[in-house]
Amino acid sequence: MCFSCLGRRRRFGSVPFRLNAGFEDMYYIPPGGPVQAMFKNARDLSMKPIIIVAMRDQFGMAPADLAIYERDGSGDSAKPLDGWENMDPAHRVFYHQHRDLNAMLNGAPLDGMMARFIANYTARLRATPLVGDEWTELPDMYAFLRDEMFHAACTALAGERFFELCPDFCRDFWEFDSHVLRYLRRTPRWMAPKAYAVRDRVLASIEKWHKHAREQLDYSDPSLADVDYEPVWGARLMRMRAEMFDKAGFSLAGCASMDLGFLWAANANVIPSTVWVLLNVLLSQNLTERVMAEMAECFEDESGDSFSLSALCGKPLLNGLYLEALRFCVATTSARNPVVDDFKLCGWNMPRNSLMLSISWFGAHDPHFWNTGRVLPNGKPEHPVNTYWAERFLQYPGDPASGPVRKPDEAIYRSGAKTSERTAQEDKTAKPISQTGALQGYFYPYGGGSRICPGRHLAKQEMLVAVAVLMREFEIELLDPASARKARPDAKAFASGAIAPDRKLPVRVRRRRRS
Repeated sequence: MCFSCLGRRRRFGSVPFRLNAGFEDMYYIPPGGPVQAMFKNARDLSMKPIIIVAMRDQFGMAPADLAIYERDGSGDSAKPLDGWENMDPAHRVFYHQHRDLNAMLNGAPLDGMMARFIANYTARLRATPLVGDEWTELPDMYAFLRDEMFHAACTALAGERFFELCPDFCRDFWEFDSHVLRYLRRTPRWMAPKAYAVRDRVLASIEKWHKHAREQLDYSDPSLADVDYEPVWGARLMRMRAEMFDKAGFSLAGCASMDLGFLWAANANVIPSTVWVLLNVLLSQNLTERVMAEMAECFEDESGDSFSLSALCGKPLLNGLYLEALRFCVATTSARNPVVDDFKLCGWNMPRNSLMLSISWFGAHDPHFWNTGRVLPNGKPEHPVNTYWAERFLQYPGDPASGPVRKPDEAIYRSGAKTSERTAQEDKTAKPISQTGALQGYFYPYGGGSRICPGRHLAKQEMLVAVAVLMREFEIELLDPASARKARPDAKAFASGAIAPDRKLPVRVRRRRRS
């Protein structure tokens, strides 16, 4: 479908167009104004059908549990949609999930979750037997980072008992993730037995954890009402989810499918995105020095045991690296269905219950929209959209050629404007540009509107912490920089979210000497 979209985009430009996928018509919504309009009309548009597809095909939810989703047409706002005012509040699963995730992934609950992630991640890096005081070669930097981040994040969410009960969950989870497109294409089980077997294993692990947690601790115990975290259920959010599942009537297997979806959303995008930040820092000595200079201002002592998270997340260069990673590697699908008759999108009629979708990759890689740096003597751009440019999102004072959006005056890109080899001092004056109206329709890695991903703040903080702590703890050198420079998002995983590199990234690592 992605190649079909690409060909039709070239033909139709910024006009929505209809595609036929199998027996279903869908409407592709191009970046820019149409995407902005799709995100703004939340009341008239639903995400229910695409969520049901994901729960059924990707996360293996059984028909009886899926029916609970299917009979909820009340929407995800506090006020039910017209005609659904009398629905049992306990059965409003879309609303409860939307409410709980937004409540528990912001403010004080987010602060507590990040404190646990930082403690878990730092402890794991310091205890790993894979790295010592002398140089050690690792076959793939991404696999190392992936597993350390995943353990730290899952423990922060589901508690330290989780991996005691399910020691192989990390390995099985990432194998499951590698088969996502097979599930979504509804490949028959007999044609992909290993893919379905590993999904069965991850679901069985989560169900095992649910059974254990229920036996050990009553999630509705009043004494736990204000407890942010305990080792059995983990974060309060997980207890809230379990209670909501039970009240809605989900089976234990249904609970496992729901939480597999949540753990996948919490890890399968942020971790691949993080490796692109780390890789591109390591590929440039200039960038490494500037990042280390920014980070040094955030750590409160030489031990690296304490740092200011707010300071880290406020640094211009680190923000630019984070935003460019999302632009470079994310290919998420945002889908909506009209729930009213005669819905119009930018003047175009969209049938009720039709599937409207947009893939973030196309807007994020549009060479006519994005700044690609100065024009080289050979007439090519210095930083094409299919490459990672650390400063793409940074606006530097006095430099009209900086900033993410391409300026109408092409002359500024032919005047030898400085777009590389910046200094740490220059970075202090830069301003990251990410939320302007101009970017909304071309840069939406987390979706948009009132249904924008509620975990976006957690994702950003995890990404920057993961890079900062890793670089603070270890010296890292790429063993094959030439191959690493050619790394691109793996096309085989297109449109499944954030995409990992298409090759292994061998490195040598040793612990930093502390004064």
